[in-house]
Amino acid sequence: MGCIAAAFVPAQPACRGASSGPASARRLREQPQCCLTDLLGSSAESCAAAPPAMRNAPAARGWADTLRGSALSLAAAGMLLLGDSQLALAENELADLAGGEFHSELVNPECFATSCKAATTACAENRDCTKGLACTAKCMGDAQCTVGCFARYGNKDLDNMLQCSIEDAACIKIAIMEPGGDGPLTAPLPPKALVKATPASMGGKWYKVLGFNPNYDCFDCQRNTFEAQKARPASNTRVEGAPQGREIAIDVGSTGVDVEVEYAMPRTRIDQAPQTFRSTLHETLQFDNTPGSRRTAHTEGKMFGLTFWENWYVIGANKVNEPQFRFVYYTGKTLQNRYEGAFVYSRTPELPRDAMPSIYKIAREAGMDPTRFCCVDNKCFSGEQSAQAPLFTPVAEAAESLPSTAAPGRSALDILPPSLRRVVVDAAEYLEDPRPASVELFGKQRQMVQVREFDANGYRVPLDRIN
Repeated sequence: MGCIAAAFVPAQPACRGASSGPASARRLREQPQCCLTDLLGSSAESCAAAPPAMRNAPAARGWADTLRGSALSLAAAGMLLLGDSQLALAENELADLAGGEFHSELVNPECFATSCKAATTACAENRDCTKGLACTAKCMGDAQCTVGCFARYGNKDLDNMLQCSIEDAACIKIAIMEPGGDGPLTAPLPPKALVKATPASMGGKWYKVLGFNPNYDCFDCQRNTFEAQKARPASNTRVEGAPQGREIAIDVGSTGVDVEVEYAMPRTRIDQAPQTFRSTLHETLQFDNTPGSRRTAHTEGKMFGLTFWENWYVIGANKVNEPQFRFVYYTGKTLQNRYEGAFVYSRTPELPRDAMPSIYKIAREAGMDPTRFCCVDNKCFSGEQSAQAPLFTPVAEAAESLPSTAAPGRSALDILPPSLRRVVVDAAEYLEDPRPASVELFGKQRQMVQVREFDANGYRVPLDRIN
């Protein structure tokens, strides 16, 4: 799906400050330095020398708001570039769908004002929401770049904007998949035979310690808590094979478990100290009991406002004399694409050292190279007491929080008055290239081939041989 230059912004010949209106998206991407210089009337480095009247002028103070409106008009571009993950984030085939061109037939501008007015208004009033849209617009469909944008700017208003404009009202028509999950008999086949898994055997806290897909499985601080599903009325669930349009009420309480999913990503922002973006999802995992089912369980959830449907396959478990682990392969879909991944659960935040040879063997039997799995950074859980039981919601909902951090060190921006400093920071964040930050984010992942404690078969290497 490619970048839509400026969905609702008329092209302008040049950037000439706030009084001339927002520049075209192409201009902002190709010559951000020009726009920032025009804004300040001088070079960015000498902005402190600008006359006091100019620093506090209404036009200067309102420029960031004008650019926010421009960024909001880039919503179509941003949303066309978004996908989802088991996070369910889109793979790059959506970038190919649009071939890097603006497909006006995919966008209904009036829909934003009629069907998504509340979400659009809230996003327009939230700088991080419009920055997130502008950021994803510049990713050109690259999945890792888009993840980096959510790591820096993810927030509830952005989630709501995406949910309304893509799924609820279809202001952006990028659905290439039918909604709904796979059936137990039509789900993709697992890469190897399933092992027995029940709601009881999966109960309690598990930590993701290894991940296969770098886009989806390797975030920091991953803990999943499984609890018996709380009693609730039968839900209306679409059943495969039922007549079209018919919904059958199913009581899923006996086969479902509530799952609390926790993960974190580093958040780095201009003129701010490093922070951590933490997210918690609550979803229900339904175990399949259909004879001949290809999968162990299935789930439906939301991430970044967009729905995903997943099939889970438990393809490995520990032996009696080994530390507990579960090896899970999964396939999933959003309205935009299909994806797959795998991960290993452990009862502790650390790698189950004595079980690593078995884990490596299972991975290879499933056609995966265990040395290319990432080692999840779970040091945030060191010495932490047990968390409270999760709250149940029938469909996953994200709740983000940012811990307080120390103030950033002094920078060249410290000499600016607060009003102008905010304008400069906003401009830089709206115009920055998001790719270097995403490269840095994913560059922090550590593959098992880099963990010298284990050899190529998962056996521990003697200390005197580790160099």
